[in-house]
Amino acid sequence: MKKLLLKNLWQTVAAILFLIAVWIVAHKIVGNELLIPNFFDSFSSMGELLVKGTFWQGLGMSLLRALYAFIISFIFGGVLAVIAYLYPTFGGFLAPMVSALRSLPILAVLLILLSFLGAGEAPVAVAFLGLFPMLYTGILAALSGIDKHLIEIGRVCGATKPRRVFAIYLPLSSPYILREAGGALAFSLKLVVSAEVLSNTAKSVGGMMQEAKLYAEIPQLFALVGVAFIVGLLLELSVSLLAEWVEKKVK
Repeated sequence: MKKLLLKNLWQTVAAILFLIAVWIVAHKIVGNELLIPNFFDSFSSMGELLVKGTFWQGLGMSLLRALYAFIISFIFGGVLAVIAYLYPTFGGFLAPMVSALRSLPILAVLLILLSFLGAGEAPVAVAFLGLFPMLYTGILAALSGIDKHLIEIGRVCGATKPRRVFAIYLPLSSPYILREAGGALAFSLKLVVSAEVLSNTAKSVGGMMQEAKLYAEIPQLFALVGVAFIVGLLLELSVSLLAEWVEKKVK
């Protein structure tokens, strides 16, 4: 586990350093602070943000919205995926609706949702619409990848469907489901923050981005984007490590 943690940590650090190098080179090429600010100015702005209580309050609210949307999507996607796996007819019935949701222009739908929901609730609804088809498809694929021989053993032993679900299907597919969940959690934060920008949600990372853009505080805008990127990366990395640990336990 320690070796895996160090490997993932070094890979993450290397990716971040590469992106910083690209940023510095792009800044030199463009030569316009209003388009791409100096990296060190943005880094300084990030330091200033980290000591502000309003920043932490906004980050906390954005994370709560992302987590709430993820949990709802994971529950609905997981339950429906298990039912679709057990009853293929139901899966066939659900497939066109999931495909339709996957094709929705999510941020355009936000403009409609804002007419019915507030600026605080609409980002959660938008994230759900983006996450649900992703999680449903991923969990169903993980279940479909289970060794058929093990499934047959469960049937021969006379295990009921609920028992097979909790004793065979979910444990064996859990590492793959967790990997899907890690990406979905990071994606949830991305969707929520994007929706907060368009909704100009108060006390949120997206709202702070909109304010920074309005007042042409470009280094602060890039600093906020950097914070959202790093937090999303850490969320995905944490769940990926959990998936690796669970996979070793299952094996």
